[in-house]
Amino acid sequence: ELVGVLTVRKMEWADVDILAQIQKDAFAPLYQRFHDPSNPHLRGREDIERRLDNPCIHPFTIEEDGCIVGGIWYIRNRKLLLCELKPHEYYLGRVFIRPDRQGKGLAKQAILLCEQQFPDAVKYYVDFPDVLEKNRRCYAGAGYRPTGIKQETDPGVILELYEKIVKQP
Repeated sequence: ELVGVLTVRKMEWADVDILAQIQKDAFAPLYQRFHDPSNPHLRGREDIERRLDNPCIHPFTIEEDGCIVGGIWYIRNRKLLLCELKPHEYYLGRVFIRPDRQGKGLAKQAILLCEQQFPDAVKYYVDFPDVLEKNRRCYAGAGYRPTGIKQETDPGVILELYEKIVKQP
């Protein structure tokens, strides 16, 4: 199946309900696999809402041919579990795509489109469970490389940190 025209735009309050459902559906398979209590599948609309007014978070809605198919957000100016962000560094906090549109390169495309919104960026980070080969391929395809940093967050869930250096500071 062909991919339509993919766009990203600043997330709006009107997007919250549909994005909350997409997030729940998108993360259901991971929850079934890991049963981790921090899985986004277990969260509702308040999880999306709290991204909208936070000045350290840049949330975007992903659309394909004008229809919402997912969400993505970046974080800056924050100490995170596996790294501390310096000025001009961004952390890809989450990307999620509607299950029927997964596996078509939409997440990678959305990441690359979002990165155009941060002309000041020198480095990006992302982390994900180290056993998820689909995620590894997606992030590697968008230019991210392993840092060698890993940490167990929930029993049986080991996060691996990747980085993408876009220009020298």
